Amino acid sequence: MKVKTRTAKRSAGDAPRWKLGYLEVAEKEARKLLTPDQYAHAVQLFDELAFESRPTQSQTQDVRKIEDFYELRDKGGILGNINLRIYFTVFKEQRLILVLRTYKKEDDGQAPKHVKIRVRHRLRIAKDLMV
Repeated sequence: MKVKTRTAKRSAGDAPRWKLGYLEVAEKEARKLLTPDQYAHAVQLFDELAFESRPTQSQTQDVRKIEDFYELRDKGGILGNINLRIYFTVFKEQRLILVLRTYKKEDDGQAPKHVKIRVRHRLRIAKDLMV
């Protein structure tokens, strides 16, 4: 697995507080699941997080803690009927928000066990890559 990084963008001129990163596999999942406009919307959600002082306690996005990682939740609007979940972690020393997995949630309730297992696995790999 490979980590890619990018700088958040916003129409206003202020600089982001966090860098953004993603596992290539998470990007592939998102591009397979979403249309180009929906994908751009998902990227914009993370751009906004990069400008917050505490992205895990966002004032603008629906972010929830799950174990040792976080879930950004979005639904409706440009996403239509897609109940989008993007799982990520934060590396405070590097000031990096790293996307681990993209998932279309189908059921009510908590994240499915198979999703949590995959995210835990990717989180372990990401920690090794960040050393």
